[in-house]
Amino acid sequence: MIEREICETYNYTPSDFDENGRRKSDGMTFRNLIKDFERDFHNRHSAEYALNLYAKSQTMNLLARSCDAAPFLLYGMELTEGKAFDAEKDTYRNHQMDQHSQHIYVYGIDSAYMTEFEENGYPTMDDDGDETENVTINVPQFEYA
Repeated sequence: MIEREICETYNYTPSDFDENGRRKSDGMTFRNLIKDFERDFHNRHSAEYALNLYAKSQTMNLLARSCDAAPFLLYGMELTEGKAFDAEKDTYRNHQMDQHSQHIYVYGIDSAYMTEFEENGYPTMDDDGDETENVTINVPQFEYA
């Protein structure tokens, strides 16, 4: 159960980016801009980390291109009535969509705070933390400028 959500809205100008998701002025990838937003979120809310990204499909497409994703990969999941589906009641809605699609949906990407990876590419986890700590879900929202 979500205790509370902290929402921040970050803006960008789509025309600042080329067809490969690189910012025209300096070559920064859109993915790295998202990481900057993520770091800013943590700086504003020092005890919290951003876990979700809500964005339009054009933004998710830009993100996919900036990650050099294969054309059959679609970033993001569908929303129903403007809200994410209820994960407890309908856990597999997006997985059911996968079965009828020519695409593979990407539901998660790395975090700006994932800096160390195992040999096979999986992020290493800090096992020194308190496993009984309550987790608060924090949501940055990214919108068009």
